[in-house]
Amino acid sequence: MPPVIITALRRALTAAWAVMVISLVCLAAWSHLASLVVITGGSMVPAVPVGAAISPTAVNAEDIVAGDILTVAATNGVVLTHRVARVVDLPEGRFFELIGDANVTPDPELVPAAAVVGRVDSYVPYVGFVLALLSMPSGLVFILAGLGTLLVGIWLLEEAEEVGSRSGVSRGATTKATHGTPA
Repeated sequence: MPPVIITALRRALTAAWAVMVISLVCLAAWSHLASLVVITGGSMVPAVPVGAAISPTAVNAEDIVAGDILTVAATNGVVLTHRVARVVDLPEGRFFELIGDANVTPDPELVPAAAVVGRVDSYVPYVGFVLALLSMPSGLVFILAGLGTLLVGIWLLEEAEEVGSRSGVSRGATTKATHGTPA
């Protein structure tokens, strides 16, 4: 294989390894600094895809309007993210009727303002899959094995570069001596 290709391949693998490591460090920092929620169901497709990671931002109940996407925590511990279909002001307080974008009917119960975790303003697709992978021992081994494999590939390509550069120098010296050209 030509030395130029080996060098380009080594640089590409090194860049891929660096991007993966930096991405994992940033993801770990983000997941510890923010309260992330991973979308595991398809009720909000296509607005929020399955596997997306969201970081709901705190919002006052008075600022929530129909059309906002909210993450709420039910009394049974279930956390869900749905769109506000309508806002209902009752004597007991403010409530929200929620519906998933992919659902035909709204959720069966009104959600009290106290159950709102936050409003979803943006999401990062696929990051939830990586977070789920990293939360399992086998997933962590998979990621570490991938990083290790990239390092071995980089090392092998570095060795190939060294062998190529040594053989290229000796061939050049032999060629010069064979043709009788001064060194």
